[in-house]
Amino acid sequence: MMNMNRFVLNTLLLQHDHNIGQTQLQLVQSLRQLGVSNIELRREYNQEKMSELMQLGRLRLNYRLTYFYSIPDNLFINGKINERILLYLSEAQLMGSSYLKMTLGDFHKDNDGELAILNSILPKTIELNIENDQTAENSDPDKLATFFTTAKRHGLEIGFVNDLGNWIYTNHDTKKVTEQLLDFTKYIHLKSYVLNEKGEPETVPFSKGLLDWQSLIAKFDKQIPIGLEYPTDLAGLEADLEVLGNSHF
Repeated sequence: MMNMNRFVLNTLLLQHDHNIGQTQLQLVQSLRQLGVSNIELRREYNQEKMSELMQLGRLRLNYRLTYFYSIPDNLFINGKINERILLYLSEAQLMGSSYLKMTLGDFHKDNDGELAILNSILPKTIELNIENDQTAENSDPDKLATFFTTAKRHGLEIGFVNDLGNWIYTNHDTKKVTEQLLDFTKYIHLKSYVLNEKGEPETVPFSKGLLDWQSLIAKFDKQIPIGLEYPTDLAGLEADLEVLGNSHF
């Protein structure tokens, strides 16, 4: 049986509810009823009000939740550390988030000064991770590996979020890049895809797509968190959690 404590529920799972007006606070309240204590918040779902962040923080304390904070922005812009990271970190701290996720952006391996700056501003209480997205710029496995290796040399323990369902969008072999980046991986995003009539990929739940998710999950350490991130509803999500809970890896 898979350890249920590994699962993280991204609020994108209830995208429909958000689209019809529910706040992220309401989404978290719905998701926690499924018995999973790890929630991934999306910054684009925030109302950008301090009161909302404080309410999310109180909810975390009341129900002993662990927050992952997903930021739709690059860590590097024009070769420099994105100055907005200070805002993102302050938001994460206000909510009590333990993890912060961004995409890599315009990283240059020879810019040691920028990594020194990053090392000086990252709090010890927040783990920064970098994810592959659906763009070629942020999903080059060689560039990602170079970044993680360079960051570690500068004393930065930055991990990789392997979004298994995104590699199809950048024409990479999912198994190959998963193995290439395995040593850097600290978190997994699990979703799948189907091909539409034009042969283009479309995101679907891991249980309904073409991705060989079982063999991929088996490659990772059994303690690495698995985040679910695809539009569904509570009934579909509950069924998917049951599938994962009965899996053996």
